[in-house]
Amino acid sequence: MLQVKQKIQSNESILEIVQGIFPNTTVMFIYYCGSLAFGLNDENSDDDVTVVLDGFKGNVHLSLGTLDVFAYGKDIYLKKQNLDPTVPLYDRAYIDEVLSEKDNLIYLDENYRDEYEAYKNIDLTSKLGLFLESFVEHYKMRIDYPEPQKSHYHIFRVRGILDHVDESGKYRHFVHEPWYAYMIDYKKNWNTNKGLEYMPLLREALAYIENYKDRVISNELG
Repeated sequence: MLQVKQKIQSNESILEIVQGIFPNTTVMFIYYCGSLAFGLNDENSDDDVTVVLDGFKGNVHLSLGTLDVFAYGKDIYLKKQNLDPTVPLYDRAYIDEVLSEKDNLIYLDENYRDEYEAYKNIDLTSKLGLFLESFVEHYKMRIDYPEPQKSHYHIFRVRGILDHVDESGKYRHFVHEPWYAYMIDYKKNWNTNKGLEYMPLLREALAYIENYKDRVISNELG
């Protein structure tokens, strides 16, 4: 069973840190991303947060001890959520984090509530082909790294979600078994011999996702 770790920083302290790093901008909203967004954080997880800023151009990733900040100007964040190919692949591969049913919101400027609700309620089902294309391209590069990577657990996560898509017709963050169990076990043991033993199954799952992506895109074009 997954032992969920308590968040390291308070919401108020995260907002203060962000405002100190990005003066002369308006913080539109901040939410937890990464393993926290999916309810999969453990004792080894950092606090990963996404920050969307008005008055900031581009995007930047900052590691601040146990706090990882992924900051975006509002224009590039919109492009990211729309899977614009000009946005770096890494940023497009995880846009489903906003679909978590957990309350991951840290801060919201009420003047930007409409923008936040639009981001939060993204219809990923209608963009499934594009999303899977970004996800597969990202992990086809990472799967051949010399050593297993902790983030490979996302392969099992998405593989299990696709079973839910087949069942419900909608992309939601609901990971079917046995993929949920594989995901948790791999995340716990990725840097051990057991993690190495998972590599063939990870490759098989990624190949399935790629084939699924091809079928979705073919249906969309047809």
